[in-house]
Amino acid sequence: MRYREPLSIAIALDRDAATPLHHQIAGEVASAVARGTLVRGARMPSTRTLASLLGVSRGVTVAAYAELFSRGYLDSHHGSGTYVAGTPHKPNVVRPRPRVALDLSPGQLCREAFPLAEWRAAWRRASFHPAPASPPPLGLDELRQAIAEHLVRTRGLDLTGREIVVTGGTADGLRLVLDGLGLRGSDVALPEPIAPALRRAVRGDPMPVRDPSCRALVVSPPPWDAVLPAAHQRAAVAWAGRTGGWLVEVACDTVFHADARAPRLHESTDAVVMVGGFCDLLTPALALGYAVVPSGLVDIVGDSPRPPHVTQLAMASLLRDGTVVRRMHRLGQLYDSKRQVVETVLAGLPVSLGLGTALVRLPDEVDAVGVARSLRERGLRVGTLADYYSSAQSAPPALVLGYGHLPEPALRQGMTALVDALTRLV
Repeated sequence: MRYREPLSIAIALDRDAATPLHHQIAGEVASAVARGTLVRGARMPSTRTLASLLGVSRGVTVAAYAELFSRGYLDSHHGSGTYVAGTPHKPNVVRPRPRVALDLSPGQLCREAFPLAEWRAAWRRASFHPAPASPPPLGLDELRQAIAEHLVRTRGLDLTGREIVVTGGTADGLRLVLDGLGLRGSDVALPEPIAPALRRAVRGDPMPVRDPSCRALVVSPPPWDAVLPAAHQRAAVAWAGRTGGWLVEVACDTVFHADARAPRLHESTDAVVMVGGFCDLLTPALALGYAVVPSGLVDIVGDSPRPPHVTQLAMASLLRDGTVVRRMHRLGQLYDSKRQVVETVLAGLPVSLGLGTALVRLPDEVDAVGVARSLRERGLRVGTLADYYSSAQSAPPALVLGYGHLPEPALRQGMTALVDALTRLV
């Protein structure tokens, strides 16, 4: 079916100028081709269509096209139309990132053994259900029920007197809870180190954990581990008992983990909110998580946009059919195996190993950021502990390595190269 090709550039004609109109048109088109605004290989409007668009006679546009043909700017394809001459090209709007031989930066997902068949089936089933005219304010009931059953199964969570609120992920849940409680900046104490995304979720400048004047304490494990030490959890419970403040627990839902010595925060005080998500387990593109809040808080934290209807349905399906639990088990096995590789290769370094992430401590006089920059020049991208502190000057000198995303052969090669480079640099 033929259609009138639109004109993608603006052509301003000065009818009082001494330059003939067809020369003006030809000049505007030639300039657009030279700038790349009019992409080579693009189909041009017919002379009749262009005359109508510009409000000139067809003879003017025929003369303009004739000039452009003679200057090599246009090309005619018999029976197809007129095109900008040359080979097609894309505007250079994306600059390629410098090539890195091995990326050991933290926060990357393990894509091995991803449940692709179950993932496709869940989205296919979800696509058959149209979105409701009025979405439930707390999230779809079937997803909230599936999350509740999941938390009982994996965490032994007692949900008596509590509600599940669907969020856009862990950081979004933290922001939603703090906003609902009217807490920001110095009202909130954050542990350090803490993931940058969680820090950004607090509006304003949060206080350090040691400050006693805050009204809420975020309880989060260090980025290289999945469990907060039991002593820290007991200290948080004691703080809540003394001050009557809120505890906001950040859950890690990537693998199964438990510390029998640690108190269960939700059983120790009623002023506890838990936030978590499934992005680190499946993919950040999912952008879906949850908040477990006391029933009395539902009205103040439930007024927020929810993830798309189809996303919630697909996640409910993945939880109900056991895909999420199987994925947690499988990731636990993969991380354990890779941890042994890292532990063996980095045996001579002061290192703390966690869930797909490792912390390599450096001597006090060493500039960790400078070391990371030097490693980057050698083809190894790593993170530093400075990214996890409010002030880079207060961060101990250390490198943060992500290893959970790498297959074991590449992991062994990368860690060996890292040890060799650090031996030369430090």
